[in-house]
Amino acid sequence: MNIISSKRTSISAFWQLCALSLITIFTTACSPPPPTNEQIFVTPSAGTQFESDSGTVILSKLGSQTVCYTSDGANPEYDRGNCDDGSTQSYHNGIQLSCNIDEVGTSVSKEVRIVFEWEIGTSTRLEARDALFFLNCDNTGTGTDSDGDGIPDVNDNCPDDINPNQDDEDGDGAGDICDFDLDNDGHDDGADNCPSIANSGQEDADTDGLGDACDNDDDNDGVDDEDDNCPLAPNSGQQDSDNDGTGDACDPITDTDGDGHADNNDNCPTVPNPNQADEDGNGVGDACEGPNGTDKFFRDYLDLIFGVMDVMQCKFNNCNAPDGLFNWSINASDSSLDSGSVNWKATVESFWNATAKMTLTASDATLNGCTGSGAASGILNSSATGPLNTGSPIGFVCDGLSGRVTMKLRLTSGSVTGGHYDVYCNEVNCDATAVRFNIIGEDAEGELVYSREVLDIAL
Repeated sequence: MNIISSKRTSISAFWQLCALSLITIFTTACSPPPPTNEQIFVTPSAGTQFESDSGTVILSKLGSQTVCYTSDGANPEYDRGNCDDGSTQSYHNGIQLSCNIDEVGTSVSKEVRIVFEWEIGTSTRLEARDALFFLNCDNTGTGTDSDGDGIPDVNDNCPDDINPNQDDEDGDGAGDICDFDLDNDGHDDGADNCPSIANSGQEDADTDGLGDACDNDDDNDGVDDEDDNCPLAPNSGQQDSDNDGTGDACDPITDTDGDGHADNNDNCPTVPNPNQADEDGNGVGDACEGPNGTDKFFRDYLDLIFGVMDVMQCKFNNCNAPDGLFNWSINASDSSLDSGSVNWKATVESFWNATAKMTLTASDATLNGCTGSGAASGILNSSATGPLNTGSPIGFVCDGLSGRVTMKLRLTSGSVTGGHYDVYCNEVNCDATAVRFNIIGEDAEGELVYSREVLDIAL
């Protein structure tokens, strides 16, 4: 297999610069509001009349918070995460209510007051909530216990299902035995790809049905992540040519082309050049001095994309990376394009789910003698992760060669981490008609490395 490396640092510049700028917009929008009284006082709800002289109030929605409380109506004392040692107590598994020795009556009120911190965007705010409950201090009530587990219904987190220990792993007020969402991530256990570990986005990078949050083999190559020398890149045979502990599939310093010379000491690290021939002595081996045929066609295609991006950024953003949502268009009359036009656009696709749509459309865009027509688009989340694909082949002509290109790329945190380009060259002097350039990683300089696979059929 022949291997070639891109001349540019990374194709991620194509999308990363604009996608990452959306993160700030989404962060504040996605900060949940603090829970209300109704969301906190669920088991039992505020205003509940206990049938006995004691009861327990269990708080919901605050399982991971430090909560200070009083049960006599006094304001709780809270000091930087600590509850005052006086009448204020720290909440653990419940707030115990009981009648004082001098209290009589069948409906004696007990006011519960709580305080807790809540993060809103980048700031933290102290929140206060309260609720009123009533005890039967005449001790004439026994309380209804529908499931017979010894816990009165009014204080039972599973009133219809036996749960004597009141186990509630996620602290949401619903006992484990009757809780259909044990990890509290918004997905019922029966349809959750990680039922015991929160995975609200249901991410599944290797599409094996097991969510990333609980998948011990993220690249699905049959080797558990803890034993895998490439946990995020399939390397089922665990090949490690240079025995450095990092598998060949993800090792930037290895012998990629298998010619007996390590990449960091190879004048053609991605193209076999076993005798290291370098006729002009410029440090670049003869085998990779300059691509020809389909390989050159592919390189020219990447150069056109980068050239167009550079032109647009310099026109609209002082040659800097995009810094927000935008809709940029250029043509030959207002830019260095020779002819044609290009539009590059970033828009919020789904505000609440924090996704953005990126599109790049070229109409006979000609730059430095190379012409391309077509469109590429993708839906990215707020961490710049998602697919980037062409809907149909992009027509392309450059330096006497013509053909078309399709791309299906995978972006993770703003960088290209996988996918491929399929390149079809029309000309008889192309060394192959259709070639797939698979992205297999980066070299030591951060440049993308591609494997070259001749396809049996045209695009």
